[in-house]
Amino acid sequence: AMDATKKSYQKLIAATDELVKSQFIERFGKPGTDPFRWGLTTLGKCCELNPRKPKGINTDDSYSFVAMPSVSEDGRIDASVERPYSEVCKGFTYFAENDVLFAKITPCMENGKGGVAKGLKNGVGFGSTEFHVLRPIKGVSDPYWLYIITMFSKFRSDAEKVMTGTGGQRRVPITYLSEYSITLPPIELQEQFAVFVRQSDKSKFAVLSCSNLNLSSCSLKKKDGHW
Repeated sequence: AMDATKKSYQKLIAATDELVKSQFIERFGKPGTDPFRWGLTTLGKCCELNPRKPKGINTDDSYSFVAMPSVSEDGRIDASVERPYSEVCKGFTYFAENDVLFAKITPCMENGKGGVAKGLKNGVGFGSTEFHVLRPIKGVSDPYWLYIITMFSKFRSDAEKVMTGTGGQRRVPITYLSEYSITLPPIELQEQFAVFVRQSDKSKFAVLSCSNLNLSSCSLKKKDGHW
């Protein structure tokens, strides 16, 4: 019963993700194409890749810390863990509120780990060195538009083809992102799409919460012998 319940919720979540992608294609075309004649450019010109840590950051504050397990395969980023700046200032990836995280290492990349960073402590986060960071440019790109591009299966399968390294240490080079061909729609259309994505995420995460609640209920019943 628990397995059947879990599978039914997984289907609902997957259907929501596919709806978002179909809306992207309807509004902008498939990534890498230009059906609306906005002109092709590169992803590297639509956002800032792996931005540097600002010099004026407050070294006395604490910030969100995001390890790889804190990022899901359906766009959720758990930013609840906090660490003082002295513990994260070296050896970790810097990012900020509304940046997009993209897992670059296998198998996390192939599995779809990534999302838009929200609710960061003091607006800043540090995390695994196995993330590439895509920072939207004000007036040019929207974080949710950027994130959905990275979630298309073709985007990830093409990325897999250019991974460097061996075995479990293969990674997507930053050049793949910087040179990826994409059409750039007007920011107003991106922002309209972002509203749709956020609404879909609320529905998806509500389903996920309901799923966890029901599975917990099933576990309690089984434990008490009340199947």
